[in-house]
Amino acid sequence: MKILEKLDKEKFTEQFLKAYLQDGFTAMTKREIDLLILRLLVDHKEGWSWEDPPNAFEMAKALKAKRTRLRSMMDELSFRNQTDDEGAKAKLRRIILDRVGPDSDATFDGGTVRLQIEDGYLREFAKSLVQEDLGIVDTSFDRSIMTLSASKFLGLVGTLISEDTRNHMEAELAKHRDQLPKNEKQGIWRIFLESLVKSAGTELGKKAVKLGAAALTGGLSEISDIVDSIFKNESTPGQGDANGGVLT
Repeated sequence: MKILEKLDKEKFTEQFLKAYLQDGFTAMTKREIDLLILRLLVDHKEGWSWEDPPNAFEMAKALKAKRTRLRSMMDELSFRNQTDDEGAKAKLRRIILDRVGPDSDATFDGGTVRLQIEDGYLREFAKSLVQEDLGIVDTSFDRSIMTLSASKFLGLVGTLISEDTRNHMEAELAKHRDQLPKNEKQGIWRIFLESLVKSAGTELGKKAVKLGAAALTGGLSEISDIVDSIFKNESTPGQGDANGGVLT
């Protein structure tokens, strides 16, 4: 069986028996046995891990089970094994860099960024970060895939980066304050995100995604260059600029 390939059978068997017999023989329900087996497979099969869980279809083929059932079980295990907020943010940073990376043009399609997050807890955690500040997240096509506008993607990144990086970004944006809408009640970061929401410019969206990727890598000089490029073209008041200008 392919599922047995590259599986540490000795550790799997030892930990299975230990967990199964912990409360007495036959005490564990069938569902708990299934969840235990699934957890131990991820723990001990080479190429599978909780840091980057295998996708449900890959597991479905290996285990000859329904994809939807395996996804539900993996999500349950994810919530049982949830990490603290800082740990979850660190994992999200790694996922975004892996899925988006510095060269973000390939992932920016039709004004949106698509992030596939197999880990159920991390996916809900990311959705909550966006929803708290910027509204709903579209997962209608596949619940493991978050579809984010450029502004929502950048808003999510803003919750994951260090305070120093966030301060640097805001300082760079402040240099172009006269090109942003005037609002004394909001900070420069919020004003910038809202200006992105109103803009229809595809190029501007691509630059915003690049800005987010640069912020996650900590490239301060790159951040400065991207912010300058975003504001290099003047926009008609109240209009998005297709070449990359920001609303004024």
